[in-house]
Amino acid sequence: AVVSTQSTGANRGPAYGMSKEVQDKIEAQYDVELEQQCRDWIGTVTGEPFPEGSFQEALKDGILLCSLMNKLVPGSIPRVNKNSKFAFKQMENINFFLNVASQNLGVYDTELFQTVDLYEGTNMTQVLNGITAVARFARRDNKDLPPLGPDLSAKNPRNFDEATLNKGNSIVGMQAGGFKGANQEGMTFGRPRAL
Repeated sequence: AVVSTQSTGANRGPAYGMSKEVQDKIEAQYDVELEQQCRDWIGTVTGEPFPEGSFQEALKDGILLCSLMNKLVPGSIPRVNKNSKFAFKQMENINFFLNVASQNLGVYDTELFQTVDLYEGTNMTQVLNGITAVARFARRDNKDLPPLGPDLSAKNPRNFDEATLNKGNSIVGMQAGGFKGANQEGMTFGRPRAL
């Protein structure tokens, strides 16, 4: 089921005009298959079945995300706010997850989501992308984890000897001009200027 991300949070109502168009584009990018893959991956890693119902509602309090992170990086979130109905405590749990993902796993901030994206459900596409990024970076250090999306690419440094590097110095690129190929010779447009 596609999650509606029309926010009716405490500080804003439904989107109109350009905001509505942007929100519709975000919703159109939501991938239900990727959501199911994320559900399966989280369930496999935590060892607990993923809760039924809305993906956003299952993750909104941050408890499941903290449990996931503690499986990926043991002891990384020692204090999880459990059974709290306070919004700030639930958002704090989400923030714990994001901080450990960034600082301990090395996930780039640009690949993660913002707390409000999940808590208010305003950009669930980015939440899916963030969980996928966490999975990629976690597998870098632990290949026993199940895959979710492609693995990170490995470094492949090139070490050329001096002779090979010097061969490149004798080649004149076509952008620099040369004796062959296109040049401006013979180009005339219209009549010459009369002096």
